[in-house]
Order: sequence, then C-alpha cells, then structure tokens
Amino acid sequence: MNSPKLFSGSSNQDLAKLVSIKSGIPLGRIEIGRFSDSEIDVWVKDDVNNSNVFILQSNSKPVNDHIIELALIADALRRSGAHKITAIIPYFGYSRKEKQSRAGEPISAKVVADLIVATGINKVVCLDLHADAIVGFFNVPVIYLTALDELSKRIKKDKPQKPIVVSPDTGGVKRARNFASLLNAPLAVMEKHRQIDKRDKIEVLSMTGELTGDTAILVDDVISTGGTIIENANALKRKGVKKIIVCATHGVFASGAVNNLESSPVDKIYVTDSIGQKQQSKKVEVVSVAGLIADCLKEEV
Repeated sequence: MNSPKLFSGSSNQDLAKLVSIKSGIPLGRIEIGRFSDSEIDVWVKDDVNNSNVFILQSNSKPVNDHIIELALIADALRRSGAHKITAIIPYFGYSRKEKQSRAGEPISAKVVADLIVATGINKVVCLDLHADAIVGFFNVPVIYLTALDELSKRIKKDKPQKPIVVSPDTGGVKRARNFASLLNAPLAVMEKHRQIDKRDKIEVLSMTGELTGDTAILVDDVISTGGTIIENANALKRKGVKKIIVCATHGVFASGAVNNLESSPVDKIYVTDSIGQKQQSKKVEVVSVAGLIADCLKEEV
C-alpha cells in the first residue's frame, strides 16, 4: 500500500491545508480548470495507484459546480488506481431537501448522495447534516462528525452570564439539547411556520421553556439568509433577553445575510470553517474544524 494523500477541490482549500498539517497527510497535486464553455476539467498529477486517498470538498456556493467537481476528482482518482477513496464533505449542499414537503418535489439530498457514490467513492465523512436521515441516503459507510463540541469550547471561553440554549425550531431540538448538555445550561424551543411557497421565509409562532437567563444561545446547523435567526432574535429581545449569541456549523451567508445580521439584535455569531468565510463582519467569528477532521483521517489511514 502506498502513502495516503489528501486532495482538495476548489471550494475550501484553506481548510484542506489545515487538515493536511494537522493530520500529517500530504496534499496531492491536482489541477482544476475550465473549458471556454465553463465545463470543469480535472487533472490528478500524482501517482495514487494502490493508495488510500481523501478528497476534501464542501458543496458550497457555487453548489452545483462544486458537486460536479467532487465527482470528477473522484472519477479521476478511481481511474488512476486509487485503492480507497474517501470524500470529506464538511458542508453537504442540498441537505435541506431531505424529504418531500409537497407532491411533485424531489428529494434533492438523496439525488446528490447517489451522484457522489456513483463516481466510485468508498466512504464519506460528513459534518452536522441538516437531518440525520441523510446518512442513510449513502450506499457506502458514512462517518458522521459534529462541531458542537468545538463550538461549545469557544462559548465557554466567553463565560456567558446565565446562559440558556435555544433551538430555533422543533426540528433542531436534538442538536440544541446536546449543546445545552455540553454547556450545562437549560433549553428553550422556538416553534416556527415556514411558508413552503416562499423560500426562506419564516414566522415565529410560540416558545416552550422559560427564559430565565441573561444570555440566549441560538443553535442551528446552517445560517443561510439569516431570516430564521433574526426572527428568533427579535422574539427573544421581546422576552427580555439581554444578550444573544448564535452558533451554527455552516455559515452559508447568502446574499445580504451579513448586512441583515449586522443590523439585528444578535450580538455575536460563531460559525465553523466548513465553508470558506470571505465576508467580513465584526459579529462573525470562525471556529476551525480542521483538528476534528484531521483526527478522523488519522484513524482511517
């Protein structure tokens, strides 16, 4: 068996470099280009015959390009004789469509999982999927990581006064409960209604749990437009909360999200580097998951 190698797609090269350093697995040489009609071209320059190889690629914006890029890299590695191909997908695009909300819709997360596996990938590493059920969409073994411990360690450094963990919806209760356990804090849950004909639009309806603390810590898997966070933050302020902190694994930050969050009641936002963060905001701080992923890879080689 030849030495393992880590290959990076174009979506999150900074994270790949950190994972390489922390894991001791060298970055492989790969060239990713485009033809004049925007088709993606991939060339693996290293000899990977009979090697365990890893591909790190977040399916972040531009989502479709990064998914196809991952598939092409995997196919190139398979055709080059790689012994085992593991895809590390810190952010799994289309994960919010893990079920049908109405007749006539696709289950997009399943489609993407099938596409990735069809390229010859033997194992997948994922981080804080929108729904645990997505693990079952892959017909190969999945290592499911969570960034909650890394985020909780960062929160503890701030020593928040009388913290209470808040789930922004009933679907996130398990995540929020686990986070509350890590912080030894009580839990509250927001109930919301999402209008399926208006994407990313939500309305806070009610809340369960007593807001007895001074600091509310909203825990979610993804911040996209920031609409859910802002609606929850406004409701918490009306309840008399003094400080609002947001923790989310994946900072998608769709167009306009950062500006909207800047003018919201949210005091601080912690996200991981599962998606490369280029936008600047005094409220946003990035917590790295490179060590978490590196530890996982060291057990795989």
